[in-house]
Amino acid sequence: MTENNSEIMNWLLNYAFDNGISLLFMRLDPYTPPATNVHTKRILMNNNWHNKDELPMQFAHEIGHVMLEQESSGLLYYTPSKFGMEFEANKYAVNLLLPFYMEDKESQQVNMYDFMDCFSVPYHLEEAVTEAIRNY
Repeated sequence: MTENNSEIMNWLLNYAFDNGISLLFMRLDPYTPPATNVHTKRILMNNNWHNKDELPMQFAHEIGHVMLEQESSGLLYYTPSKFGMEFEANKYAVNLLLPFYMEDKESQQVNMYDFMDCFSVPYHLEEAVTEAIRNY
């Protein structure tokens, strides 16, 4: 994880706490995704995830589930899906992370692919990233 990502994770942690969301980091299998219980406002993150650069996007996504109050019959597991409530949580995550990317950038320096690489945003979310940058 880069130094900047550590700062972002700390900011996300404070954002979660400020919104009544509790968090548990556990060392799980490197391919076990994070999960959220929207009703209890609890997020489980895997600090043994195989790609540490994906953690801010995952965490922001899980926060999105809670903040959007998405109904679910059980736990929601992270998936970079382009459909339904997962897509809405991904859009929330993009908007939550975008200010960190935009900080200290002139408009001509903004590049959606650079943002996506920076936060390991899946490329099928290009449209959501484009919209978020346009509306920023």
